[in-house]
Amino acid sequence: MVYSELELIRKLRNRIAHHEPIFQRNLATDFQKIHDLIAVRCPITAAWMLQNQGAQALISNKPV
Repeated sequence: MVYSELELIRKLRNRIAHHEPIFQRNLATDFQKIHDLIAVRCPITAAWMLQNQGAQALISNKPV
């Protein structure tokens, strides 16, 4: 499970790095996957990530 989820996140990262569109993606789901993968490795780091991120506000303001 971890390897397949990491592959999905790697592909998202590559799309962003190459300035490809990501507007059709469910970014909230992508964010949750990233958080869950971090939590598998270290729950403390996952909690820190949630406290110090700004992505959720941007995702919630995404135009429909």
